[in-house]
Amino acid sequence: MPTSSSLKMLLDLAQNRSDAAARRLGELNSRGQEAEQKLRLLLGYRQDYQVRFQEFAKNGIDQTEWRNFREFMGKLDAAIAEQRKAVANSRNKMQAGRTDWHARQRQLKSYDTLSQRQAHAETLRAAKREQRDQDEQTIKSLFHNKASGERG
Repeated sequence: MPTSSSLKMLLDLAQNRSDAAARRLGELNSRGQEAEQKLRLLLGYRQDYQVRFQEFAKNGIDQTEWRNFREFMGKLDAAIAEQRKAVANSRNKMQAGRTDWHARQRQLKSYDTLSQRQAHAETLRAAKREQRDQDEQTIKSLFHNKASGERG
């Protein structure tokens, strides 16, 4: 069984690693939310631009305006596609972060359980020592009293 100090060191290390994994997961979640927000903004912007262009086109547009619209929409669609990839990548990283954090939590719980078992075992050993010491004191007292009684 590991010593109390080495187990305490392992428990502290596991706690630090778990805390670091939780911070990383928080950062990943924040980045993921930012990526999703950016995607929503791009999609909303695309929809607004499409609606405005349709309103504008009702009055008639020339070829240059049509070409500019198509080019801009193409660039906007490319940006949306890239942002979708960024969101997917972010989700994958968040899942990996969650998996890492769960693993760190399990490790921490294992060391904590070992620590609790060791503390319980030490408490039992101390109680047995105390009981043994009391028994020895009682026996010595009985022998001392018996020896004193035989003299008198």
